[in-house]
Amino acid sequence: MAIFTSDLEALIYVSIIGIALYAASRLITYILDKIKRIPMIRKNKIVFAVRVIFILVFFYYIIEGFPLIVMFPEYTAIITSAVSIALAFAASGIFSNLVAGILIWIVDPIDIGDVVKIKEHKGVIKSMTLTKVILETFDGLIVEITNSDVVSSLILNYTTKLKYRKRFIRFKRQLRAPQDISNAQVDIDLYNEEVRKKQEEDIRILFTELSKNEQDTFYAYTFKMQVPFEGFRVKVDMMRNLCEAYREKFGYPPDFHIYGFSHEIFLKFRIVSLEWRKIFKYQPEFAKELYKIILG
Repeated sequence: MAIFTSDLEALIYVSIIGIALYAASRLITYILDKIKRIPMIRKNKIVFAVRVIFILVFFYYIIEGFPLIVMFPEYTAIITSAVSIALAFAASGIFSNLVAGILIWIVDPIDIGDVVKIKEHKGVIKSMTLTKVILETFDGLIVEITNSDVVSSLILNYTTKLKYRKRFIRFKRQLRAPQDISNAQVDIDLYNEEVRKKQEEDIRILFTELSKNEQDTFYAYTFKMQVPFEGFRVKVDMMRNLCEAYREKFGYPPDFHIYGFSHEIFLKFRIVSLEWRKIFKYQPEFAKELYKIILG
């Protein structure tokens, strides 16, 4: 026997029930967002469970509320099968993201506050949930990337978590790039003991500041540019002067080296800073000044 006496009555009541359930779902989501004490992972679980329950309740009233459907059992079977398939498809993406989120948590390649490149997006990780990663790019855009896409993408993490921070030798090994260690710089013919001492002093100053702040993280952001052969040596000197000019802004002078050449010379720039906000603030204008030198 149907819950309602007629199909018209069932349509009216089911519509009201559907609207009420949708409003309740939105209200619960809003309330959970305002409660800061509940972790984001738990919020996602609660919202997911509530929505599944509401959907099942809604379809229960559809199947059991319309006399026409109750009179013909085959309709019930068709609707039940359709709902089951729809839920299975909907849940497949959710569960794949949940599994990917658990994998990210176990492997721990990224964390909140890391400066990273995921797919084509470069920025800082603002939050991580069971289903997605929220990234703020250098342009100030908020990008949501599903955990499945994160796991299947190449991740470049420009953030270094320090080990043995109180030992300068180990800190220097983590800070220096491979080209620094082998002295494979652009002006290798000018690399002398005075330059080496200056770099050693810069590293020690950075280490002192990091120890003073009791900080265990620094950021080494890299990007690439192409420079034509014509006037290359002159432009290299101008770039070095520009790097020195940005010493105070980043807290450590940017550096660069050649990583390839064909019709043009390919340079890789490296910015080291103790604060990701400084990279966000000054890297775009630093790159713009480099373009002016290259095009000039």
